[in-house]
Amino acid sequence: MNPAASSPAVLRMNAELAAADPRLVQNADLLAAVLAGCGDCIKILDLDGHLQFMSDGGKQVMEVDDFNAIRGCPWPDFWAGEGNDVAKAAIASAKQGVPSRFSGSAVTLKGSPRYWDVQVLPIAGADGVPTHLLSISRDITETRLAREEASHLSAELHEAAMREADSMRRLFESAPSFLCTLEGPHHVVKIVNGAFSRLIGPRASVGRLFRSVLPELEDQQVLKLFDRVYATGEALTGRGELIRLKRFAGEAEEDFYLNFVIQPIRDLQGRITGLFIEGHDVTDLKRAELALRQRELQLQLALSSAEMGVWEAVIVDGRVVATSEDARASFLLGRQSTERPSFETFVAHVHPDDRPSLDRSVEKALDPLGEGHLDVEYRVLSGEDRPERWIHARAQVVAEGQTTRLIGTVRDITAIKDAESQYTLLNGELQHRIKNTLAMVSAIASQTLKGEAILEQRDTFNARLHTLAHAHDLLMGEAQEKGSIREVIETALAPHRAAAAQFDVSGPDLSLSPKQTLSLALAMHELATNAAKYGALSTPNGRVLVNWEQAMSGSDARGFAMRWEEQGGPTVLQPTRSGFGSRLITRVLAADFKGDVKLDYTPGGLICTLVSRFPVDAGP
Repeated sequence: MNPAASSPAVLRMNAELAAADPRLVQNADLLAAVLAGCGDCIKILDLDGHLQFMSDGGKQVMEVDDFNAIRGCPWPDFWAGEGNDVAKAAIASAKQGVPSRFSGSAVTLKGSPRYWDVQVLPIAGADGVPTHLLSISRDITETRLAREEASHLSAELHEAAMREADSMRRLFESAPSFLCTLEGPHHVVKIVNGAFSRLIGPRASVGRLFRSVLPELEDQQVLKLFDRVYATGEALTGRGELIRLKRFAGEAEEDFYLNFVIQPIRDLQGRITGLFIEGHDVTDLKRAELALRQRELQLQLALSSAEMGVWEAVIVDGRVVATSEDARASFLLGRQSTERPSFETFVAHVHPDDRPSLDRSVEKALDPLGEGHLDVEYRVLSGEDRPERWIHARAQVVAEGQTTRLIGTVRDITAIKDAESQYTLLNGELQHRIKNTLAMVSAIASQTLKGEAILEQRDTFNARLHTLAHAHDLLMGEAQEKGSIREVIETALAPHRAAAAQFDVSGPDLSLSPKQTLSLALAMHELATNAAKYGALSTPNGRVLVNWEQAMSGSDARGFAMRWEEQGGPTVLQPTRSGFGSRLITRVLAADFKGDVKLDYTPGGLICTLVSRFPVDAGP
């Protein structure tokens, strides 16, 4: 090469090479080694951008097996879309002697996507006018991907941080406890949550001094607590503290009971910069606690007025391990003043004849399938200056894991038992006199209702008197307070049970009031007598179904229902007139059970139904 025709840049390079080693100047081997060892794609283009030369490193990175196949191709065609226009603009710029640089994506000849950093430089002749263009493309795919991955990761981290911040904000806002942060020694309100806003009422708070937000606290020493925590750095806790707040303008202050914690907020250097307040409104709980104390006092007064004692027994694995009782219970249970409460000493004072029933009652109360109630009466043996007495004990079972407690009361019912004994004696005498009276009425009726024409009426009259007497027996056997519905029905049907299979009686055994007992007994008697004469009991194959049921709640439309149904008897016809029996059933029975009675004379047999909104009871 003629040095006079070389560009200034070439002259400068040759001078630097000569200074290193004169043999390197214009050394073709050196140029080949540089081009082969460079990992960039180095290309020589003509001024119109057609490929003239590509370095070995460029062929490798562009995956070119045969350069002759692409020699003379327009270099911008390797770039698609917008990249093609950018490449053409770079060629035009370099052609004017101005270097250009851009980055973009382009695929290799084998279709591998790559991202390139590209420089397009003019190669000037001796006169400084570009004769060719030099294009140097550096594969920055890995750098680009790493940058994109870092950007994506940064975006994800930012999004996660935003989500976390939003979650914390929502958690702070929706926390059930009231939260508030104060800033600086003058306690400027910085952040509050919904619970705090609801506590103090509708008033602006954020950015204002705490004392101006809640001026009513100025005389309640609250601000002094803030100053103390801010000055000392020691957290302070309050439990059930009474705070008076004026939540609404124009209204009086309200009493609130609060649990709270006041903690200092510190910066990275440990300096106190504010306060964090967290707490709960426990007003309802505090008022319930005060009400409970009042109830306990009322209970003590009630127990004292009722002369009841309170006791407790602790049971583990079916064995009483501990007992306790108050002074009145000790007295009623016959304990000496020197005795310590124990199950053994308690049993020793119970009358031997009553111990089996007491054991059964306790066993029933402790049955896991039972209702957990103890209700038993027993006698306590006489002691020093103490006669034998009757005790009524009631208790509730309380299960606590492996431990079971019986907590209950005892009451002296000796006077009641004595009165019951006297009442039983008088009742026996009364029963005897009533039966004598009924016998006399029967005799009078037999003497009065004579003659063949009234024979049937006399038998009916006597049967009704017998049914009435049986009903009185049932009442007297239940201490004059109640009668068993099953016993009433069975007793009334007994005279007609020549064939037991003719009756199907079902229903729960319930207690009836005296009026219900008498009216039901007479009604059953009338129905059975009628069935024996004209209905299902007048034939061998006839049957009578008697059933009843009671709902759990009296609010039910069918608090109590009973049904008498005859089957298999002769065809039944509607009677032309209503006799005493029908009136007894439809009027008296309905009135005593506070319900409705219906007689249906169906061809298949008489059906009598009683429906009441009210369950049967032992009331008057």
